Amino acid sequence: MVETSTSENSLTIRKTIQAAQQRVFDAWTRPEHLTNWWRANPKWATEIAEIDLRVGGSYRLGMRDPEQDGPFVCFGEFVEVTPPEKLVYTWSWEPPAMDSYETLVTVEFIAKGEATELVLTHERFPNAEAAARHNQGWEACIHNLIQLVEPT
Repeated sequence: MVETSTSENSLTIRKTIQAAQQRVFDAWTRPEHLTNWWRANPKWATEIAEIDLRVGGSYRLGMRDPEQDGPFVCFGEFVEVTPPEKLVYTWSWEPPAMDSYETLVTVEFIAKGEATELVLTHERFPNAEAAARHNQGWEACIHNLIQLVEPT
């Protein structure tokens, strides 16, 4: 079960994943893994996964809805990189996306024996609607991530 909470300007998602901390961190930070889970809909494809995993390094992720032109592309810069425990990075959407403001994402990977507690906080939204929209996307992405990293 995914625990979520949203407020006017932020969202937090907590989920215990039955996979080792390093495995979950690698899935979150390696392009070859991101292309397998980072998308808001299972019918979409992740076409762009560029990661320069260092403080000051950039990232760019793009997912495509097959029924629309062009991918939805987010980008930003890493503010904190503490493998395999924590990432902090800025988040913006490339035009013509609906959002043109910068937010901040913090992802904690907390070792719990053989499992990992994932705590994602996405903040600095301009309003509750934007937070709720991103919450839906993150929940779908985390569901896909779990399918990738948990043993079957």
